[in-house]
Amino acid sequence: MAVLPLHDRTDANGEMQASARVHSRADTPPAAQTAERSPVLRPLSRPKRPDKTVLLAAIFVVLAGAGLLALRYASPRTVDLLTVTPSSFQPELSGPGVLDATVRANVGASLQGVITALAVDRNDAVVKGDLIAEIGAADLSAGRDAAFASREAARKAVEATAADVTRAQATLENARQTLARQNELLRSGVGTRSAFESAQTAVRQAEADMAKVNSARMQAEAQDAAAAANIAASQALLDKSVIRAPIDGIVVSRALNPGDIATPSSVLVTIVDPASIVLSARFDESVIARLQPGQSATIRFGGNGEALYRGTVRRVSREVDQETREFTVDVAPVRLPPNWALGQRGTAVIDLGQVQDVLAVPVASIARRDGVAGVWVESAGRAVWRPVDLGRFGGARVEVLRGLASGDTILLSPNGVFPWMRIANRGDAS
Repeated sequence: MAVLPLHDRTDANGEMQASARVHSRADTPPAAQTAERSPVLRPLSRPKRPDKTVLLAAIFVVLAGAGLLALRYASPRTVDLLTVTPSSFQPELSGPGVLDATVRANVGASLQGVITALAVDRNDAVVKGDLIAEIGAADLSAGRDAAFASREAARKAVEATAADVTRAQATLENARQTLARQNELLRSGVGTRSAFESAQTAVRQAEADMAKVNSARMQAEAQDAAAAANIAASQALLDKSVIRAPIDGIVVSRALNPGDIATPSSVLVTIVDPASIVLSARFDESVIARLQPGQSATIRFGGNGEALYRGTVRRVSREVDQETREFTVDVAPVRLPPNWALGQRGTAVIDLGQVQDVLAVPVASIARRDGVAGVWVESAGRAVWRPVDLGRFGGARVEVLRGLASGDTILLSPNGVFPWMRIANRGDAS
């Protein structure tokens, strides 16, 4: 047997393998050939089991929810309870207001001029008649001096006419005596008719002169009276340049200063009588029938550390504001705060008198839902919200008209309470 070279062996083996594959394909059926070319199909794998982590998380969520529900509805919360029973009640009405004064004087000038002196300032106490201010009035002073001069001339004219009257009276008396003598002489036959008639003429002329001087005297007296009136008018006008306090009180404001021009329409200072200061409080017209003068009241000024001041209703207004439908009530404080100011805001609480057998609850226990007032009532150890109709207020309590009955137990504080919450009483509260 001949030996082939190495590379010829390799080629011969390849040819033999290729020839075997050809013969094999020729002997294999077509279906088998197709199956041989197709990929091998594997059987379906079994479904995977749930992940243990997810299962544990779901169980934890369920247990947590159950715990929260148990904590919310099964575990009781300790609260303060109050059993509602009829008792005495002190109803009150509360209304906002501002400080005002019923006796107030806006002091101004009656004439125009420059302010030459201003004797008062804010917060000064004055007495009726005290000097407030002076207005320059040199022209008024000169007019008054002229009036005095006219009065002096009128007086001299009166004196002159008085002398004329005296002289005319003497002349008339002499003429009448002459006429009487001529009348006797004429009767005795000694006198003449012409002399008698001359005496009659002299009497008539003397009477005419007397009437004339009397008229002149009355005219002079009238001029004297006019001069006196002119002096009074000039003095009154001059007095207006000196402004004095019209009432006793406190100066609460000053609008002008020395050197300013005062006019009849300007206000120099405002004076109020402290005894007339009131808190003018506003109330709705629906409560006007409950208020009357003399009722006790309490005034609270927010800017004074919530201090309380006793007072009395002095006046109830007879006019209702057409827009706000409110009326005002003047409450006079027994004493004023150390520092007060007109327009200062405060709150008036008016006592309406004590009443008996009233169901009332603390204002803090009221819980509102959708604008409806209600309270949380204890029912079989759980909290139930119940709507109520409220009436009058009295301090920290409010009257309940409908919704509660004597013996009902309510929660004193509605904070954090929810329907059907299990509750336990912390102790009896009053």
